[in-house]
Amino acid sequence: MSHRMRGLSVALMVLFSGLCWGQSSYTVPLEKLNASLAVPVIASRAGVVYAAYRSFDWLRQSDQLRVLAYDLRSRKVLMSGTIAVPKVRGSRASNGLVLSPDGATLAYVEIHEPSLILVLSTKNLSEVRRSSSVPFTAKDYQRQFAGFDGDGRLSFASINGDKPRFVRVNSSDFKIVSEVRATEIERTAFQYVTWNPVAERFWVPKGGGEVLQYTERGQATGEVVKPEMHELDQGAISLGETGVVAFYGQISKGAVASYIDQKTQALELPCAPRPYGVSNDHEYVGAICITQPDRLPEAGGMRVMTSEFLLIRVNGPRIDWRQNMNELGAGDNEQFEWASPVIEHGEDRVWVVAPTQKPELAVYEVPVQK
Repeated sequence: MSHRMRGLSVALMVLFSGLCWGQSSYTVPLEKLNASLAVPVIASRAGVVYAAYRSFDWLRQSDQLRVLAYDLRSRKVLMSGTIAVPKVRGSRASNGLVLSPDGATLAYVEIHEPSLILVLSTKNLSEVRRSSSVPFTAKDYQRQFAGFDGDGRLSFASINGDKPRFVRVNSSDFKIVSEVRATEIERTAFQYVTWNPVAERFWVPKGGGEVLQYTERGQATGEVVKPEMHELDQGAISLGETGVVAFYGQISKGAVASYIDQKTQALELPCAPRPYGVSNDHEYVGAICITQPDRLPEAGGMRVMTSEFLLIRVNGPRIDWRQNMNELGAGDNEQFEWASPVIEHGEDRVWVVAPTQKPELAVYEVPVQK
């Protein structure tokens, strides 16, 4: 056995030998949530978790958005509310809930028609203002809401024609104040585009494991992840100005690679990971890792039989904790969004807050590993 394979075997034994040291968990009820029709979107800061989700009646219709604020340290609901929203019937994809840089407001977005941008006050979860339109054209696809930029403007991205397009709108009147199309990039096909509107940079996979960073106009910055992977690109999470974590997977094997301070480090996995949650300080990312995909038509076709949530410390990278968990999402064939847990990093513990198949949030308290 080669030295590399011996090292990998030891790493896998450590990785899957039981990483739930001292972990405790509990749930937070979400009144009138139907997880088959909608999943909650979650944001957090300074130990407070905010959640927003549509509630449905027995006719599978929804015209209410329920919001709540929950304190992780005291384990108490701080406040909750209900806001009237455009009526829909059937499953509904929410595209994000994010906190403004100053923490004074939340932005909730539904891109699919009927569109909705809703700005809420964090003081009492009341509505501040709304818009029924989003800044996309008929040529835009792979539409996404990317949160606030560094100046408190709402950020939206898409592929316009064959190039990435980045738009910012004022949160005060929803007028477009910035629109950039990455015309200088040579690529015309994108497995994914990971945009950081604060850093004004985006990442796209090149192939062979490489992931390259560009300016918003499509100029290569020279920052590149080079893990030499042969699995398929599964996505990436930006860590700031130059950092990124990239995910690779195929069937039931894969890897994660972190790029920090112009250095690439990779961790091979006996499962196929996908991005599933970011932390408040870029120290951690989350992944859903598929360990047993079901490929037999008579047993469910492409149904996933076994999957785990991995809490990944990006410096290494290394796995600090894992938990059996299914990836959840909602929407229809035209508009579908995966849920995204939040990872709140405290002094002595890490909280992982994730949606479940029940009308509740699961909260896991994981001791910080030294």
